[in-house]
Amino acid sequence: MEEKIGINIKEASEIMGISKQLMTELTKLKDFPCIKFERRIVINKPMMIEWFNKNSGRIIV
Repeated sequence: MEEKIGINIKEASEIMGISKQLMTELTKLKDFPCIKFERRIVINKPMMIEWFNKNSGRIIV
């Protein structure tokens, strides 16, 4: 079985090692790799890792 590329807030927060609340806030950033379907948010896992690498050292307020 192939690994899925679309993950939810809980899965993404576990991968990133942050709270679900903080992950939800990250999805509000314009450049964060996610798609919003009404109340459901799907995060592109490979792009999230790439986004994290590109933004390491950045201060997000």
